[in-house]
Amino acid sequence: MRVRAGVGWQFALADLSLILFMVCAAALAREQKSHARAVPPPPPPSAVQAVALADPVAVWRAGPDMPSLQEWLASQTIDRRQRLTIVAQYTAGRAQAAFARAETALREQPRLPPATRIVVEPAASDGLSATLTWDVGSR
Repeated sequence: MRVRAGVGWQFALADLSLILFMVCAAALAREQKSHARAVPPPPPPSAVQAVALADPVAVWRAGPDMPSLQEWLASQTIDRRQRLTIVAQYTAGRAQAAFARAETALREQPRLPPATRIVVEPAASDGLSATLTWDVGSR
């Protein structure tokens, strides 16, 4: 029996695979060189960044037929690792009033988690809400 090396469909497929690999490698090398010469785009203009909030354990919103913030907070099991965030939303030019609303709501609470913060943010309508979260990070 006589065997001829290098003949058969397997060798043709291997040759085509190597050719395809070399073409792709050459194209990637050219693309990397062109990116190295390109000037990076300028950074986007800084916008107001939203406050990072973790997934809430409990959420309260001010509204009719809703318990007061004090009642809602009293009904929650508060852990020292939780963070209470009071969010005051305001319409144009009413940031000071929104902060005063949030501060008043905070002062009325007899029991608070050690980590508590007030966030004042612009919105389509005035509002007050609170969340209890397991935030990670500095306090």
